[in-house]
Amino acid sequence: MEFWKYLFLCSLVVGLIAQGLTKPADTKEPKDEYDDYEMQKDDGDEYNYPDEDTSVDKSLNTEYNSVGGIEPMLEVLETEVEAKPGESARIVCRAKNLSNKTVITWYFGENLIAMGPSLLSSSSRMHLNPSDLSIVINNVQQSDEGIYTCKILPYDMSMKTKLSVSSSPTVQIFDTVRDVSGSSRTYREGEKITLECRPKGNPEPTVTWSSHGIRLDRITGVKVDGGRLSIANAEYHHARVYQCLADNSIGKPAHESVTIHVHYSPKVTAHRHEVNTGEGYDAELFCNFKSDPVGRIYWLRHKNPLMEGTKYRVTQEQHGHHNRTALLVRQVKKEDLGVYQCQVDNRLGQQDANVSLIYEPEPAHFDGYELQPEHLVVLNWTVRSIQPLSEILLYYQKSNDKQWTSEKPIVAEKHKEHSGIWIIQHRVKLSPGTWHARVRSKNTEGWSKYSESQTINVPIIYTDSEDQLFEKLDSTETSGASRTLTGGFPTSLPTIIVACLLFCVRWT
Repeated sequence: MEFWKYLFLCSLVVGLIAQGLTKPADTKEPKDEYDDYEMQKDDGDEYNYPDEDTSVDKSLNTEYNSVGGIEPMLEVLETEVEAKPGESARIVCRAKNLSNKTVITWYFGENLIAMGPSLLSSSSRMHLNPSDLSIVINNVQQSDEGIYTCKILPYDMSMKTKLSVSSSPTVQIFDTVRDVSGSSRTYREGEKITLECRPKGNPEPTVTWSSHGIRLDRITGVKVDGGRLSIANAEYHHARVYQCLADNSIGKPAHESVTIHVHYSPKVTAHRHEVNTGEGYDAELFCNFKSDPVGRIYWLRHKNPLMEGTKYRVTQEQHGHHNRTALLVRQVKKEDLGVYQCQVDNRLGQQDANVSLIYEPEPAHFDGYELQPEHLVVLNWTVRSIQPLSEILLYYQKSNDKQWTSEKPIVAEKHKEHSGIWIIQHRVKLSPGTWHARVRSKNTEGWSKYSESQTINVPIIYTDSEDQLFEKLDSTETSGASRTLTGGFPTSLPTIIVACLLFCVRWT
């Protein structure tokens, strides 16, 4: 008998838990019956409307009907009307309680254009409607824009209406005092440049500055605040065309431009700081430079200018966004090796750059890296050397490590199209993190300098088995096969039933 009591008790528990597991909680708030009652009560409220027999003065708002003893009044004193060119504009004098003793007069600015039922304006586009106290202007033009005033005589009452006519934008560019639209201005390096874009139009246009399609926030040192453009310290890269565009969605946007020139001392850089050559070869050394005003070019060795002739030749050409000068050294001998100077000067200053002529390989040029599965990294380099390369070493270390690890290349071959250029490739396995790599090479004349250190970022990459494991965990959590009680203990209905049966057997 005790067994059946405990079994009945467990059945009740299972029923309650099963209901909680299978039926989601209804979180919707119960509807308050009192609210329904109030709504019905509100719907049934009775209001006292005017009786149909209540007299209403229907003579208001007419100009010529008499309203005994009631003075005229204006609903508003000022208002605005907007219209686009070519449209019709209706201007209404919002007056009421008028009588046959009152007279309406209209003014455009200071000019009287209508009195009573008579239109005094000579414009064929303007019409007077005394019945509704309005003036209608057809085919609105920019000249119609202004203040229209209706006055009630003999009372001292007037209402003003501002007619705004939309207009396509126009724009001008000013420096501090003058209009510089479509012109050019010249500044010296270090001076302050201020330009202001002044648009006109209705509605007021928005202003955008640009330069050759480039947003100005990408140009260092340029600040834009609304229509004002300012450069606190002019530099050579600020020399460009600046364009201001004004747009208000009426007609076509307007734009103007100004060309800014900046005079600065020469800026000189070496195309390659070391140039490899061989005995008896012709060698060419390059320098890139910018100069405004135009500068003079010199090549020097041991601080002495080199003269053109059978040994040297100097050329100059436009190369991209800068100028390039080249020094050709014919029939190189050992005594020609060493440092050469490329010098450019103008009336604002001078600058030079050094180029070394060497027999050893040039420092390697980094061409990028590729990430492969299992944390393998392939690094690509090019090395210039007329002489054959005998040894190439990659040095790499992880950030914060003190020791460098060396590695030989898996590929070291001559370029198929360019003699004197070698293609180098290394493949190393690197753990996730930030690494630094550099290369040094050797030919028959000796070792090169180290290349510039390059940064390699190796991300954390999961294997396929790890990804599958995460997918299984995610699917298990979201499958709905098991449920969790309020206390966080995972369970299922069959588990609860078995537990209850064991409980009944144990206590009986």
